[in-house]
Amino acid sequence: MRKTVLIFFSLLTVVALVLTACGGGAAPTPTPTKEMAPKEEPTKPAEMPKPEKKAKICQVTDVGGIDDRSFNATAWKGVQDAMEKLGVDGQYLESQQQTDYERNLNEFIQQGCDLIITVGFLLGDATKAAAEAYPDQKFAIVDFAYDPPLDNVLGLTFSTDEAAFLAGYLAAGMTKTGKVGTFGGINIPPVTIFMVGFESGVEYYNQKHGTNVEVLGWSNAEGDGLFTGNFESTDDGRRFAESLMDEGADIILPVAGPVGLGTAAAVKERGAMMIGVDTDWYVSAPEYKEVYLTSILKNMDVAVFDAIKAVLDGTFKGGTYVGTLKNNGVGIAPFHDFEDQVPDDLKAELEEVRQGIIDGTINTGWPLGEAKPPKEEGEVKPFRVGMISDVGGIDDASFNQSTWEGLARAAKEIPGVEAQFIESQAQADYENNITEFAEQGYDMIITVGFLLADATAKMAPLYPDIKFAIVDFAYDPCIENVQGIVFASDEAAFLGGYLAAAMATELDPDDPKVGAVFGMEIPPVVQFAVGFESGINYYNEKYGANVSFSKTYVGDFEAPEKGKAAANSLLDEGIDVLFGAGGKTGNGALVAVRERAEAGANVGGIGVDVDQYYTLPQEKGILITSVEKRLNNAVFNTVKQAVEGNFNGCGVYVGTLANDGVGLAPFHDWEDRVPDQIKKDLEEIRQGIIDGTIKTGWPTG
Repeated sequence: MRKTVLIFFSLLTVVALVLTACGGGAAPTPTPTKEMAPKEEPTKPAEMPKPEKKAKICQVTDVGGIDDRSFNATAWKGVQDAMEKLGVDGQYLESQQQTDYERNLNEFIQQGCDLIITVGFLLGDATKAAAEAYPDQKFAIVDFAYDPPLDNVLGLTFSTDEAAFLAGYLAAGMTKTGKVGTFGGINIPPVTIFMVGFESGVEYYNQKHGTNVEVLGWSNAEGDGLFTGNFESTDDGRRFAESLMDEGADIILPVAGPVGLGTAAAVKERGAMMIGVDTDWYVSAPEYKEVYLTSILKNMDVAVFDAIKAVLDGTFKGGTYVGTLKNNGVGIAPFHDFEDQVPDDLKAELEEVRQGIIDGTINTGWPLGEAKPPKEEGEVKPFRVGMISDVGGIDDASFNQSTWEGLARAAKEIPGVEAQFIESQAQADYENNITEFAEQGYDMIITVGFLLADATAKMAPLYPDIKFAIVDFAYDPCIENVQGIVFASDEAAFLGGYLAAAMATELDPDDPKVGAVFGMEIPPVVQFAVGFESGINYYNEKYGANVSFSKTYVGDFEAPEKGKAAANSLLDEGIDVLFGAGGKTGNGALVAVRERAEAGANVGGIGVDVDQYYTLPQEKGILITSVEKRLNNAVFNTVKQAVEGNFNGCGVYVGTLANDGVGLAPFHDWEDRVPDQIKKDLEEIRQGIIDGTIKTGWPTG
């Protein structure tokens, strides 16, 4: 549901009506005659001047929301400043998901806004489409610009690489461990520009001082790094920061909007330092002010205010505004609580570096503003791929996230591939989200999960020229332009069940028990359950054991608290090893296992879909292994086939143990606790499943 907030100033108009009253007794009515004096016209009251119509300024946020304490909020401050100083009316619409962009723009266009401000790179396509459809409507877009420019759109861009370079230099001069870390929200230019400048600043400090400060989470050489895949999840901000600090980083730069609040909380607990982005976080998020070394500032409020002023004085025109160190459009915030800890020599060096960037003698590493070379004969045509998540979201630390990793890899390694995703907030969104990508002319659409099967089957025939692939489902009969991507997860789950039974016996020889918390009771989940239980039974048969098994279906993939409650119920019954298989619900179950272990219980857990030792680093200590669907590989290969002209419409990819499409993750921290005999058994069972001598119990035929 979109939230609309209207803020306005009302003029209070007091109209004084002068009434003339006559006193005294009644007089007789005169007899009319021909000579009677003409009747005087009554005096008319003075006409009140009509108030001038106020300019209406309208802002469309991205999915971070108006109160993101970052660039949506800062842009809105520019509107508020104009309301106060220029007397305009201001209004905003919050986008809850990417499919809201077009609707919000159309709503403001119909309202007759004098200027529509859109916030963020992700609104680039929607803003362009609206601007071309309504050439008389004025637009400004924050953090984006068009090439060639549009006559009615002013792009408000910022050379944040310049300010980030200063922040990297500062971080290198302040680190005690010799390691600093960074991560981003989504791998898009307005995010990576910070990371490039930050690492370049660290490298410049190393060059100047002969040091070897290391940047974790980003590599300029590789052009890639760590990304949460979203701008909303504070849990991700905490997880990524903790992982970087575990590797030794003592200063963290999160470039992910509100996600950084989770980072700030983790940094505060560890006594480390953090660098904010977009605004001065010491002011915008004061609850963590003691951790902020500085912030990398985009003075977006000033840019927005100036754009509004240009509309009012008639000088507005399309093109690009670039905020730099030179024009004070970017910079770094004061050191605040760290003012006395930053050495005077380092402060002096920062001013020298600032001047060097301004005069061009220092290169930040970012190619902002460089002209694009003309296309050469035979240059690769862009191939756009859109991913539709299920309701678990892009950051589910499970199969949505793994699918996106495969698509992001394709965008990095396959020439011409461009990737984007839309998160589904509810099942009702599926068809609309598919339509969004289809109407934008995407070459390929990948839908994720069994629950999108009906929507994909309905929409794919309507767009026969678009290639579709669906993860965890296949159609019978097939659909001509849809490839199913499925996995023999029962095979890997069989191994997981066998291992779980063996480890439960190691943990509690007298009464070994295995449990599982699943999401919805649908075929892809039941397939795990059948294989897992069959593996436990195979262990019991082989060793004459009596390992018991209890399972529960929560009925939801995005309810970690329900998963945790279900797991605690099983753990109260004496479960020794628990399998969490249900997206975020299963993740909650693993949290319960970790908390029991921290309280002294001898328990272990098994993850699902991906190696959750990496995606759930807080739970890594209790994870014996994970039952993997290697979705990232499957998605990468599917996109590669499509680009190369070998797309298998009406076909099915099946990931198996034989083709390495499924399997068990490494044992990591449990490597020395898994008996050698069990490791040997697992390899023999794997071969038995591959050659067909061992049945998993799942009716694959």
